[in-house]
Amino acid sequence: MTSADQIAAEESKKVAEFIATHPDLEGDVELEDISDVEDRIDFIVPQTDDPSTPVFTVRSITLGTFWCILLSFANTALSFRTNAFAVGANVAIILSYPMGLFWAKALPSGNIINPGPFSLKEHVLIYIMASCSGQPYGIDNVVAQVMPDLMGNVSITFIQAFAFVLVTQFLGYGMSGLTRRFLVKPTAMWWPGIMATVAIMTSFHKVETGEATGNRYTWSRFKVFWIASQPFLQTVSILCVFTGNGRQGDVVPQTGGGIRSNPAGIPTAFNYIAASTTNGVGLLGLTFDWTYVTSTYVTSPLWAVSVFIGGSIFFQWILTPIFFALDIWGINNKMTEDGNYVYFYNASDNYNLNITAYNDVAPVHITGFFALTYATSFLAITASISHVVLWYGKDIYRQTMNAFRQIRDEVDALDKHVKMMEAYPEIPDWAYLGFLAITTVAAVLVSVFTPFNMPWWAIFFNIFLCAIFILPFGVIQAISGFSLGLNVLTEFVIGLMIPGQTVAVMAFKSWGTNNLIQALALSQDLKLGQYLHIPPFAMVFAQFWGTLINAIVSTAACWYMMFNSGELLKDPNWRYNGYQVFYSAGGIWGAIGPQRFFGIGSLYQGLLWCFLVGAIAPAIPWLANKYVAKSSHWHLINFPLFFSLAGAGYNQCTFVVPLLVSWYCQHYLYKNNREFFQKYVYVIGSAFDAGSGLMSLVGSILAVADASYNDYGCEYYLDWVKIPLLLESHVFSTLRGKSLAASWPRSIT
Repeated sequence: MTSADQIAAEESKKVAEFIATHPDLEGDVELEDISDVEDRIDFIVPQTDDPSTPVFTVRSITLGTFWCILLSFANTALSFRTNAFAVGANVAIILSYPMGLFWAKALPSGNIINPGPFSLKEHVLIYIMASCSGQPYGIDNVVAQVMPDLMGNVSITFIQAFAFVLVTQFLGYGMSGLTRRFLVKPTAMWWPGIMATVAIMTSFHKVETGEATGNRYTWSRFKVFWIASQPFLQTVSILCVFTGNGRQGDVVPQTGGGIRSNPAGIPTAFNYIAASTTNGVGLLGLTFDWTYVTSTYVTSPLWAVSVFIGGSIFFQWILTPIFFALDIWGINNKMTEDGNYVYFYNASDNYNLNITAYNDVAPVHITGFFALTYATSFLAITASISHVVLWYGKDIYRQTMNAFRQIRDEVDALDKHVKMMEAYPEIPDWAYLGFLAITTVAAVLVSVFTPFNMPWWAIFFNIFLCAIFILPFGVIQAISGFSLGLNVLTEFVIGLMIPGQTVAVMAFKSWGTNNLIQALALSQDLKLGQYLHIPPFAMVFAQFWGTLINAIVSTAACWYMMFNSGELLKDPNWRYNGYQVFYSAGGIWGAIGPQRFFGIGSLYQGLLWCFLVGAIAPAIPWLANKYVAKSSHWHLINFPLFFSLAGAGYNQCTFVVPLLVSWYCQHYLYKNNREFFQKYVYVIGSAFDAGSGLMSLVGSILAVADASYNDYGCEYYLDWVKIPLLLESHVFSTLRGKSLAASWPRSIT
């Protein structure tokens, strides 16, 4: 068996010889990245393929459908929890494995029901169907508009809701297929996020991968996976430990707590702003809960993790406290004033803006952290376009010209996996275009003939936005493992075009955001299929079938939770906060509108400069590479990642430990213990994902069963304190000293 290092060296040699005969490609970053990519995939990716292996079998479809139904219902139901979480498809990978083995052994073989041994390719198809089981983004809009305690629009029927969810789930797939030559075939587009899945698949099934360097470690990856699947502790705030949690009866100024005091002692102002892991900015917060780390930080390159976390530290740990201390937008004193809640929706006018109610409390303030999150979204949007055009523009142009000429791209042809995939028929571009046309017509019909009330032209504008950003956002995710989203841009643009139309803005956000999510999900899965040599027709069918099942089950599950779950949604643990966030965003971007928040003369008009700053920033390292000193490292200064602030509304403990994990795996082990890195690192990451997912599921079952357990932390008594640094709380203060929220409950913390 050839070692992984030898395979990588051979691939690097081929690239070097190709560049020598194509001097115009000297310094091309996509080619320069290939050597590093090969070093990180050849030891885990199969190096051979048997096209005769059964893929599309009764067994794979049955098991995939079963897990898609089960996880779709579970994830949609769990999305109504106050602290929502999802059960990942890795659970289906683990539990479907013994089911597949049992099926192969228990039933007579050699027929359509049991074609023989349970294969890796069947297992991958089961995973693809199960991976479609997340709660669809369109469900947010359905719940926000239909839920009796939110908009309560009783005119929306189950069939209309299902049609909306179905179309929002499928519309992006057509565009994904058209971009596979840019995002799937190139070696440099290696999609780090799927390496944990590749690792678990090749660990469960005997396949020929590149042999790890050395023979010091003899345990199999399969054995290591099961040993590593163990639970972890949760979060620890180091600064909270050192600074304490305040004196009994303390009242903290400028935190929104009014005159309330806590008999157990409220943390100091420093704890509010910096030290807490559940509130404020989480300075130096630690986590031992793998759900906050995930295998993303094991498989993603260290440069990407460093840039992403470095940007978050700059905006969250440095700028946010400065903004709070300087009271940049004059909100601090307002947060101490108890007031009445005002709601801006006019239910009798399709939930559009009630201008009289708004003018009574205008202008609306948002927290500094909230404002910074919008600022970084504006920065990342334009920075992504500039970064990809400057560094990958030549490659995209070359691939586009080759596509028009209907000839094979020479650079992509260097990839051995692309060559092996030539054994399977490719899905032609016209098929993807035809599917895009059909789903577009369906989207227009849904937007016109259902109460979701989005203008017909907005569908085409939605597709236009996705077409612009699918390559920039796709390239960023394919090289780094971190994803960007269009949720802020879609709200911003449509809010300017049709101000005050809440329902239409919410529908446009669902379509625009989910189009890109689904398009890149299919691209990522097609790359997984390329690594594991799955026929494209089988991969696309599995994705489509799983998406259809997910749309049906998830819509039914949300309907059940809204109307048939009894008193469950009155339980404090089931307050559907995620849906209330979406509902609140409808108030900000739909009813109030971006013009009133960010337009000329508004309080936050200065944030619009972020679009220009984001567009210019990537030019700095590009010009430095061109005129100061040529280096293959300049393009790693990735401003779209730097501007990707995670924001608040989450436990703020995702910087220190993830960075240490990434450094240890991607640098220390990679440099100093290559054998361990190649044999076990990706497998351990996937095992930790599986273990944390199973423990989350167990914890949810305990919560539903009302089994009590203690949660220790220095914020134990903060249930009724409003903290100004919470981004997603949507608790606003106005110049008249009145508080208002877009229908959020008072118990936001």
